[in-house]
Amino acid sequence: MAIKTYPGLIDAHVHLREPGATDKEDFYTGSRSAVAGGFTFVLDMPNNPLPTVSIVRLKEKINLSKKAICDIGFFYGTDGQNIESFKEAAKNPRVYGLKIFLNHTTGDLLVHDLAALEEIFKAWNSDKPIAVHAENIELAAAIDLANLYNRRLHVCHLSLAESVELVRKAKAKKYKITAGATPHHLFLTGEDRKKLGGYADMKPPLGSKKDQTALWQALNDGTIDIVETDHAPHAKAEKERENPAFGVTGLETAVGLLFLAVKEKKIKESQIKKLLYDNPRRIFNIPIQLKTSVLINTDKKWIVGEAGYETKCGWSPFNGWEVYGKIEKVVLRGKILLEEGEIVL
Repeated sequence: MAIKTYPGLIDAHVHLREPGATDKEDFYTGSRSAVAGGFTFVLDMPNNPLPTVSIVRLKEKINLSKKAICDIGFFYGTDGQNIESFKEAAKNPRVYGLKIFLNHTTGDLLVHDLAALEEIFKAWNSDKPIAVHAENIELAAAIDLANLYNRRLHVCHLSLAESVELVRKAKAKKYKITAGATPHHLFLTGEDRKKLGGYADMKPPLGSKKDQTALWQALNDGTIDIVETDHAPHAKAEKERENPAFGVTGLETAVGLLFLAVKEKKIKESQIKKLLYDNPRRIFNIPIQLKTSVLINTDKKWIVGEAGYETKCGWSPFNGWEVYGKIEKVVLRGKILLEEGEIVL
């Protein structure tokens, strides 16, 4: 048995669905899912049914998040129509960046043209990063604008080899750019949809084997800085219908999958702390949580879904997988949240 102590892990990309879609998840169930996965700090995305694009909605979300059992920070959202609120949003200590959607996903929060995108980059005069959901042409535009206006850019959930190369080239030019990848893009490809059906549908979609290989290489050469789950739950019925909703769960499986990657010699164990704590904390300037720790039995094999799920939607695309690295204990600011693998609240 190898019990190792980690700091409270950070997931810089979750969709906890509140307000507006609490049939899928809410701050309480989503935070329980986070703690079950070893995360004590998560950053929630703004594309709710009523998106977080005003100070009023931001404050409403912050207030609703009081029911969470772990710490939650927020991305402010934009469709290009709320630039006048950027200054106040950026000053809010619970806001850790601005999120721009340049490709279609869940919700209607989309920036449609280059002129609007440039105005956003010009107006977000903050050291807090601009996080983008973008691939290919849109990603190239975001990279150029970030450099033009000297903004910090975080590229969310890389999925294509071509996008990886864009980030790699920008880093070589010393641009202020970072990037993340999700466990589902690292461990699944488009071929898995034959077996998983709608449970493998998300945005960006699963790539090819070539894309997956590029992601692992980028994870190991530092092009990709963090693993972010993009935890985006939907009810089973929404995933099993003819046009499945986009999004998969991820909070409870990320650690297990990364320790599986260690066993499979895809990464070194020393990388896990960098990917799930050091780098996200540095990129988003997340405060240190005092008296906080996560105990992981790094050698323990466990089966995804065998003990059920904390997430309200109750499923995972990795259901039945044998993974490693069991979360044994989670302590947040001296308070025990999880012990012997069970949440105690």
